[in-house]
Amino acid sequence: MRTTWISPVFLCLLATAPVAGQGRAEPNLRPGLQIVAQEERYVVEAETFQQMIAVLNGMRLEGERARLSQGLTVYKVVPRWKYQLGSGGCAMISAEVEVEITVKLPLWPGFANASDEYRLRWQGILRSIREHEYEHRDLTIESAGELLQNLFALRARTCRALNGAAEAALALAEEALLSRHAELDGS
Repeated sequence: MRTTWISPVFLCLLATAPVAGQGRAEPNLRPGLQIVAQEERYVVEAETFQQMIAVLNGMRLEGERARLSQGLTVYKVVPRWKYQLGSGGCAMISAEVEVEITVKLPLWPGFANASDEYRLRWQGILRSIREHEYEHRDLTIESAGELLQNLFALRARTCRALNGAAEAALALAEEALLSRHAELDGS
């Protein structure tokens, strides 16, 4: 009886468009799916509301040649699986998917000195950015759950073939997730 652990990793950065979306509630997590999600803030260096809007409209969180973005979702998905050869062929005996997600949102220090009107407008802008980024977070978690389900469904005559099928499932999941994020961003 042969048992093997495989631990591939894929990393992605997602630049988001300045379009607002609707965030969903935390999904029901299935056993084997481990999620670590956090929020980070970056400072928008602007004293007035108008300056803050100008800074946000030119923001490129991934670097000077990246596309425009006011929020950013960074994630790392780490699947692990264990398979075993038996009389009927090779089958998954365990699998888990760990997901680390960081949502980066703007912080405007000028908020403290802004008028009530500009405070309300800022809160609306921040809410829109957060909702959009949380949609990216939710897509990533949903995709990780689908990958986990697909890993458990795999069967093969040989463990080498099963491992190849698992690697292929991972590659397909990664490509599908990138497409879903691009669709959300409208690109």
